[in-house]
Amino acid sequence: MDFAGFLGNPGVKAAVQDAFSSGRFPHTLILQGDPGTGRRTLAGVIARALVCQKRDKAPCGICPACIRAQAGSHPDIRVLEGKGPGGNLTVDMVKEIQEDAQRMPDEADYSIYILCLGDHTLEAPQNKLLKLIEEPPGSAVFLLVCRSAQTLLPTIRSRAQVLTLLPLGEEEAARWVQAQKGIEEAAARQLALLCGGNLGRMLGELESGAQRQAMEVARAMIRGMTVRGGHQLLRAAAPLQKDRALFGEVLRRLGMIFRDACALRWGGKTLLGGAPEEADLLGDLPQRQLLSLPEVAEKYRQGLERNGNTTLLVACLCADLRAAAGR
Repeated sequence: MDFAGFLGNPGVKAAVQDAFSSGRFPHTLILQGDPGTGRRTLAGVIARALVCQKRDKAPCGICPACIRAQAGSHPDIRVLEGKGPGGNLTVDMVKEIQEDAQRMPDEADYSIYILCLGDHTLEAPQNKLLKLIEEPPGSAVFLLVCRSAQTLLPTIRSRAQVLTLLPLGEEEAARWVQAQKGIEEAAARQLALLCGGNLGRMLGELESGAQRQAMEVARAMIRGMTVRGGHQLLRAAAPLQKDRALFGEVLRRLGMIFRDACALRWGGKTLLGGAPEEADLLGDLPQRQLLSLPEVAEKYRQGLERNGNTTLLVACLCADLRAAAGR
């Protein structure tokens, strides 16, 4: 297979290649990983390979099927996005998939469904999806894109092959963005460090100052956690009260930095949060309090998704962070 556009992850590529070469491609694949690690890119590569008319070179990129697939107009490839703030599938959406999957493909040997799941798809639509993948139509392939397979029912996970996508190493990521975007080597290295080798985040950083602001706020909040009194932490978190998008991005970054702090505590060296100094600052916390920090970030991320009042959420978040830090 040609994995053009999907970088790194040699183990994932080998698993997909083996499945494709065997002629017995699994009916359901779960592609899990943080946003920006290439989940949708890989799903697109797989879909194009399955409809490609030159199987020995799939996806060839030049046959009519590949051209239509690349343009998003192939009749046998369907991409479904979840709805609402959390981007979750609904029961009605799964019903639509069930009905559509019963028909034969229009042109290719397979009908491919790329399902972009949110972080908290409810149990009801998951149960309907389970019924579909338990007895899938012979021509259907389901590619489930999610942050973590742990958010799916165990019965769904047991009927699918799970592939975990990871960011690139910082050196490789820096070389790629330097070559593709023409930025200086020092800037590329700094960007790779900031984003932990996550190409999607790196590109986002180049395109938007909002993500840089989110990192600055997250780092300032962590520094505020580690000093006596709550004024510094509250000042750092103040911009979140009037910007829900910024709030969500800061919570995501806090969660990653908190996980990095836990990794450092137990000898880990692969850091994904892009703020090693702040992660190191948290290393002196008692074990129980340190382990609670990722849960705090996730708790408030869920609260934000449920449209909680931002002013109240910010105040409670700061209080919980101070408590976790023993301040």
